[in-house]
Amino acid sequence: MNVHPLLHERSFSPLLTTSRKVTITEVARAAKVSIQTVSAVVNQKPGISEPTRQRVWRVVEQLHYRPNGIASSLRAQRSHTLGVLIPTITNPFFPEFVRGAGDAASKKDYSIFLCNSDEDSEKEIQYLRLLQRHRVAGVLVASVTGPVAAESVLQEFVLNRTPVAYLGAARPRPGIVVLRVNESEITRVAVKHLLELGHRRIAFITPPPAKSICQARIDGFKKGLGEANLPIREEYFVAGGFEFKDGIRGAEQLVSLRYPPTAIVAANDLVAIGAISTLKKYGWCTPEDMSVVGIDDIPMASLLDPPLTSVTQPIYEMGRQGIENILLRIQDPQLGAAEVLFETRLTIRESTAPRPNTKPWRGRSPQNEHSKSENRLRSNSAAIPASVR
Repeated sequence: MNVHPLLHERSFSPLLTTSRKVTITEVARAAKVSIQTVSAVVNQKPGISEPTRQRVWRVVEQLHYRPNGIASSLRAQRSHTLGVLIPTITNPFFPEFVRGAGDAASKKDYSIFLCNSDEDSEKEIQYLRLLQRHRVAGVLVASVTGPVAAESVLQEFVLNRTPVAYLGAARPRPGIVVLRVNESEITRVAVKHLLELGHRRIAFITPPPAKSICQARIDGFKKGLGEANLPIREEYFVAGGFEFKDGIRGAEQLVSLRYPPTAIVAANDLVAIGAISTLKKYGWCTPEDMSVVGIDDIPMASLLDPPLTSVTQPIYEMGRQGIENILLRIQDPQLGAAEVLFETRLTIRESTAPRPNTKPWRGRSPQNEHSKSENRLRSNSAAIPASVR
């Protein structure tokens, strides 16, 4: 095997046994090209012939050359870092989202600058300003508050030719890649599943009323009921949120009704978990007494007791494709706004079952825990008007 003299073991034994970094000059000398050619190859710029490109990459790998990211970013007025802004790290949706983003970034030797806004619109803006100062190469924003608060800052990124991808908006925005799902279809599918199981008294613990997706999901829920010619019962709509505590509060309110529902659609899986734990506390069994459907299908959903029926969102793919779209626009700045619509699907597990034949009032009501006469009344199916059965 012919070995270039500069790659001979004796020639490079000091390099391999010390921590000294290989320079771009040494790579250029070994590959018999200019420093500018090496720079163009490692930065994946056009205009280099394929044989030359391959020769340079072989030398880069043999010498374990690592470009000076800080120096190159200063020259390009961009870092080799991508900003990722999420609303909360405590919701299991977002770690999975960030995992997808991180994997996509690392494949192209980019790093992630992660910011957590705690669902605070002022913090969102502050973090976006911070990312501007760090001259990140692109920004991926996931928001449950809607784009209103941060929209002007995002447009500044766009005007500065910094690619932006946004998860959560309902419509494309100038220069921004929008990542979204059909929010109304999520709840319509959940309702349809429960209707097929025979349920007619279906409740919804909604997302936070101020959030951008709330009305879309309420519309989908009502559409599902309308397709079955069922009336809209306002008492079965509980203004909720995305946290465990919202499921607790929502379930307590629903089982306190004179005619509780036989099924609940929760704003997300955390809310569903809170609801199921509360039902159990008051003696209600899931799904025998009340079925529960979550949204998101977070990794722990299949490990719960009972395993949770949930509308699956491709969380990892959302993060991955968000970063990939940013990287495409770094490579080709001519690419503009786009919309990426992700499909959702229902994953049926053991938290949903056919509507019980007898009315499920074996449990206690939070407001009437010690009222035996009330419980006896509620256990009598004949006492329930036909209009609400």
